[in-house]
Amino acid sequence: MLILLSKAALPGAEPAQAHDTEREQQISLQPDSHHMAEEQLVNEVHRIYAGLVMAEKKCIEIDKQQAELKNKLSDNQWQALISLHQMLLHEHHDFFLTSQHPSASLVLKQVSENYAMPARMWRHGIHSFLELLRHRLPDSLEHMLTFLYLAYSMMTLLLESVPAFEDTWIECLGDLARYGMAIERSDLQDRETWASMARYWYRKAADKRPNFGRIQHHLAVLAWPDMLQELFYYTKSLVSVDPFPPAGERITSLFYRALNECKPNNLLVFASVLVAAHGTLLMQGSLSNFRAHVKFYLLCLDRYICQLGSEFKMRGVFIASCNFAAIFQYGPTNAVLSNEFKEGLAQDKTGLTASMNWTPVENLDTIEAEFCEYQNLQSQNKLVYYGAHVTFKTLSALLDQIGNKNVFPAVHAYLAFIWCMTRNDNSIRHIELVVPWRKLTVFLNVMIWSNMDFRVMERDEIPVAEDRKCFPEDFLFRGQVWSQQYFSADYFEGALAEDDGRSIEVLSLTVARMYRCLWLGVQLAKFNRWIEYTSTSQRFSVKPFALELEKRARRYDI
Repeated sequence: MLILLSKAALPGAEPAQAHDTEREQQISLQPDSHHMAEEQLVNEVHRIYAGLVMAEKKCIEIDKQQAELKNKLSDNQWQALISLHQMLLHEHHDFFLTSQHPSASLVLKQVSENYAMPARMWRHGIHSFLELLRHRLPDSLEHMLTFLYLAYSMMTLLLESVPAFEDTWIECLGDLARYGMAIERSDLQDRETWASMARYWYRKAADKRPNFGRIQHHLAVLAWPDMLQELFYYTKSLVSVDPFPPAGERITSLFYRALNECKPNNLLVFASVLVAAHGTLLMQGSLSNFRAHVKFYLLCLDRYICQLGSEFKMRGVFIASCNFAAIFQYGPTNAVLSNEFKEGLAQDKTGLTASMNWTPVENLDTIEAEFCEYQNLQSQNKLVYYGAHVTFKTLSALLDQIGNKNVFPAVHAYLAFIWCMTRNDNSIRHIELVVPWRKLTVFLNVMIWSNMDFRVMERDEIPVAEDRKCFPEDFLFRGQVWSQQYFSADYFEGALAEDDGRSIEVLSLTVARMYRCLWLGVQLAKFNRWIEYTSTSQRFSVKPFALELEKRARRYDI
């Protein structure tokens, strides 16, 4: 997969990557002499590439020269530079059309990727010049807008005419829209138009590459000033299957911002208190401060849920996902849970297979010791322990909202998370002591209604919504390390796009979500460890072992 070079000057962008310049300047193709059309295509690619290299060298030379001189340019000089970069973009366009021609051989079609042509077009044809223009603002504003529209038009043309690199063009369009947003500082309406365009393209990119943390990072930047949404996307970026470590720098800035805005007894800063709690944990701050933030956040949670109403359906999933990220230590390479899940995925174990490795229920002292393994460590591993506490204290508060449909998506996320933990070797040991099993059975029993089809919740196949299959929250925790064992390979096939209304809540979704939660409850009951489901009475009940866990958990209340 071709990685698009980043824009260091944009908020939170990744550092640019170097390419082998000697390799960039040489293409050696071996056309099949038996196919004249192929030979003609190869010759045409050589011809176009020769002109492309000349234009590329000129752009590199002039951009570097102007970056060092920093002299003021006339309108005519700016227009000449725009024309030069426009010519390079047209050369790339012709190169892509020819090398990706339907009659081209596989070897010829692979040339663009082998020689990183999309990345070179972005770096030398667009990014370097945009940076030059940006550093000359405000004098260069009109010229920057002119070139921005020109580059945007070229990308939309490539999106239509060269679908082989569709993923790259989509992310480029998002990047260009972010540039437009960054320079429109005086006109808020135009700035929001660019921001909406950037979100559109990045969400489209996220659908195509859900495991890529870099795209989640871009969405986090666009979520400003909504701190909860920022925290969600930054943490998701860090705990994605393909994480984006530079998001760690941005999330640290978010934490400092939250700590400055965090004021006691002010419900309006609920999100900042939650973010402050996570920031204190990640930066290994004072445990007393962490406890204070968690206590206040939980104290405000009920009122927050009531105030938001149906809006909490998605906000609750944001909160749940951020809490899961804490258990995953916010994604360092040596994170305990991340490595356990990667090993589990490699072994392709099922839940019942994994349960063979669990400590027997009779060995309560050992189970307690396993949960407390990281409690007193000074390393990042202690985040597993404290992250589990804040995660399931939140679930406990949500389960107090008996019958409140606005918390169903978050409860669904929690049940999915717990189930995935059970399916991954012995990872459940990190959380089972603090999961509110008793409250969970009460909540599930309230979900059951008299005329429901119990076969749906009791069968092996996962229930889906009739009209749209996927739930809105599925897209939020899709791509994270832990959720890989939750979704089947074809689960998202045919799913609605963001702009097709997939986030709109309809009555059928609520009913289907209840079936999904009950189904997950039945799956957990199959372990015969924490909860029990009786098909004759069609009710859930808590096991004595889980009640004993609850007693022991009180000893470690943070």
